[in-house]
Amino acid sequence: MGLVAFASFGLWCVFFPGSVIRFYAWFHRGKVMLPKPIGVRLVGALWVLLIVGVAWFNMTSKGARP
Repeated sequence: MGLVAFASFGLWCVFFPGSVIRFYAWFHRGKVMLPKPIGVRLVGALWVLLIVGVAWFNMTSKGARP
């Protein structure tokens, strides 16, 4: 369940970058430079890869087996 919760943030960035940018602009009240959609998608994809990599490492480590 935790994997889905963390990966869903990255998927939101990949599939709906405009929504992420609007949320970011609202959250910071327009005081920062807004990112480009391709940058948001790239960060989202890297986030998903990081989460999958950490989960894979955790599953294959010796301490994770029952």
